[in-house]
Amino acid sequence: MLRDRNWCLRYTPDDGDLVRLFYIPALQDAVRYHRLTGYFSAGALALAARGIEGLVRNDGHMRLLVGCTLEAEEIAAIERGEALREQVERRLAQLPLAPPDAEAGDALELLAWMIGRGHLDVKVAVPCNADGVPVPDGAIFHEKAGIVEDGAGDRIAWNGSLNETAAGWQRNWESVHVYASWEDPARVETEEENFSRLWANRSPRLEVLDVPSAVRQDLMRFLPKDDLPRRLQSEPSAGEREGPAPRMEDVPERRESTPQLLPPTQTPVDLRTVVWRFIEQAPSLPDGGAQVGVATAAVEPWPHQARAFQRLYAQWPPKLLLADEVGLGKTIQAGMLLRQAWLAGKARRILILAPKAVLAQWQIELREKFNLDWPIYDGKTLRWLPSRARQVLGEPDSAGSAWHEQPAVIVSSQLMRRQERAAVLLEEAEPWDVIVLDEAHHARRRSSATQEDRPNALLRLMRALKERTEGLLLLTATPMQVHPIETWDLLDLLGLPAAWSSDAFLRFFEDVEAPNPSAEAMERLALLFRSVERAFGEVSREGAERITGLSRLQSGKLLRALRDDSTIPRRQLTAQERRAALTLMRSNTPIRHLVSRHTRQLLRRYAKAGRLGSPIAERDVEDRFLPMTAEEQALYEAVEAYISNAYDQAAAAERSAVGFVMTVYRRRVASSFQALRRTFERRLAAMDQREAALLEYAEEDAPDDELADIDESDDLERLAREALVADERAQIVALLERARALPPDSKLASLKAVLAELRKQGYGQAMVFTQFTDTMDFLRDALRQEADARLMCFSGRGGEVPATDGTTWRQVGRDDAKRRFREGEADVLLCTDAAAEGLNFQFCGAVVNYDMPWNPMRVEQRI
Repeated sequence: MLRDRNWCLRYTPDDGDLVRLFYIPALQDAVRYHRLTGYFSAGALALAARGIEGLVRNDGHMRLLVGCTLEAEEIAAIERGEALREQVERRLAQLPLAPPDAEAGDALELLAWMIGRGHLDVKVAVPCNADGVPVPDGAIFHEKAGIVEDGAGDRIAWNGSLNETAAGWQRNWESVHVYASWEDPARVETEEENFSRLWANRSPRLEVLDVPSAVRQDLMRFLPKDDLPRRLQSEPSAGEREGPAPRMEDVPERRESTPQLLPPTQTPVDLRTVVWRFIEQAPSLPDGGAQVGVATAAVEPWPHQARAFQRLYAQWPPKLLLADEVGLGKTIQAGMLLRQAWLAGKARRILILAPKAVLAQWQIELREKFNLDWPIYDGKTLRWLPSRARQVLGEPDSAGSAWHEQPAVIVSSQLMRRQERAAVLLEEAEPWDVIVLDEAHHARRRSSATQEDRPNALLRLMRALKERTEGLLLLTATPMQVHPIETWDLLDLLGLPAAWSSDAFLRFFEDVEAPNPSAEAMERLALLFRSVERAFGEVSREGAERITGLSRLQSGKLLRALRDDSTIPRRQLTAQERRAALTLMRSNTPIRHLVSRHTRQLLRRYAKAGRLGSPIAERDVEDRFLPMTAEEQALYEAVEAYISNAYDQAAAAERSAVGFVMTVYRRRVASSFQALRRTFERRLAAMDQREAALLEYAEEDAPDDELADIDESDDLERLAREALVADERAQIVALLERARALPPDSKLASLKAVLAELRKQGYGQAMVFTQFTDTMDFLRDALRQEADARLMCFSGRGGEVPATDGTTWRQVGRDDAKRRFREGEADVLLCTDAAAEGLNFQFCGAVVNYDMPWNPMRVEQRI
């Protein structure tokens, strides 16, 4: 579409080839093209064909109004009474339509075909004096202008010095001034009115005539013998097109009735080709195709996902916070939007920011469900998923230096918030059409409780990026964790009305929830209500009736009172009307327009109504608090003592680094002593190597929510290095030896007992969640010793099932792993939290959360 391109206000040869930069792109998007130009000649006709392949592919129509300069003797003949049309016909017939070269011949052939199929009408303009008499040589029709309209009704118009000649487009110094209907509608309408007036021959100083029949017949000599011009049978030259080369079946004949896509002799094989080519092009069609991306994806959306997609795609560019509860498919909703926008050409540059732990999950989901084969940038290289197609076509360049030039790329939000990476995004990368931020709540203030505006590195990056993207999609199940200001920060990224400052946002909820707001509070609320209507559209009277329960007349009065700049109408509201006004203002906030929130309860209603293919479980949750053994308690206390002593003894400048690493220790010991052992082992290895893999080590161990609060001035790699200095190697060695000497976690024995208990209760399958892969691997090795154990794993590594040798594990695709578990190939599925949200949500059975903060084990029975 025209709106999807970046049009310059002015084009000159200094910008490059005008045909390639402007003419071809404009016509490729066109369904209507009107052109005024000074001369009518074979050369002009030939050049006019060089960019209209796109117009023809779009089944578009062109009107060309050209000048016709007459010699003095011709004017004299007209004055002697000869018919003007006869003279014009005679003059034009003297212009031979013999093409100077093969390229011009192809162009004339195409124009003849266009006229024959009704894609082109040509008229000529003869300048006249005030009495309507043609003016002798020296007076010419010299106007140069054009109008292009696309299928969505958007238009661009241009004028300047440019004639429709080869020299004008490619050799002369000419300029073109461009106006867009969505930016300067008045200028575009002026050009439209001018063309319509001239084409209809309503100018007293101009005589406009149809192309004489003799010239039309002469042009018909160039009709292609096989009913398809050569320019539509072969690839146009490089730079002349952006879309695929059209075929005969892509260019239906213009008819008054519905065109036939195929002639009667077309074979079934060709029919399939036409159907799939139509599906390929359908997303960008003006009157349909908005559901093609979803319909051709390998996923059947649930009702709330389909509704969220429609909301996103219908209000382009998308600006929305997807805040569905965990497991309701926020990634699916984003994938539906990205696939449709990619196919339709609305989004040509897409950036996905996600925590490092789920990058592979994003890549696999987009590939398996939406056929979007996009790379991950890991800080060094670009990584695509392996495929047979890549084996045949050859692997793409994996060099990461130009990662930001990829049309679509998946990157770690932890990596991008670092100062040098953020600089690339903000200074070197071209603007994006859509940015997706997963786990958006990590973009927050460093101290939400105090409301002090000290954004962490990710929030600071997103505040800068919002000016460099058209669309922004934020994904989080927890937009507010500590304070409502966190929600305001996220909504501000999407674009809040100016009146909704952070202070106004927080005060709004105090005012609107007050049982009897003061007059001052009502005025503040009304001001915010009016700003929401200006930004997002007015509330209808029917909507106000539905929300407030008032009558039609009362609702109209209430809306007028809230919209009035004067305070008097609001002071005249009755107590009932004031309560209704509060209800209405509470329901029409930026949250309503910028947030999409669905819950499990909604899906249960869908399931009960038969709109879901799978039931949604009811949960019976029990937290079982487990005592530690004496040895475990002693090690736990030793770790706590080490953490406290290290922090207390650290210098003030080192405390942020020490606190960061100590938090990692606490999280690990709460998961399993095996995870703690692995952390100590990696810690010692980093101490010994000093400079080796510090960043990778730190990012692997640190939870995402801890990483979110690390500013680039407190760079993660520097924190890891400083903490190494602060750590006492001898104490780490001593703690590691004590951890290795422990028998298996006593919590493991409790897990085995719980699983046996659940089997007796009739639960044939159970899911066991851990936070860390180290803990999952520990449980896998321990549970596998059980005689009747049938296990599978699901983590950031993908799905894993036992190999045939009975001692190793082999990887399978994520969807394959889910299918195998659902079909009963395993009794226990071990999985990490980040990897299996969707599977967890849909599962009806027993769920055990092994990684609750020390030391309960959460057991859920899902019915």
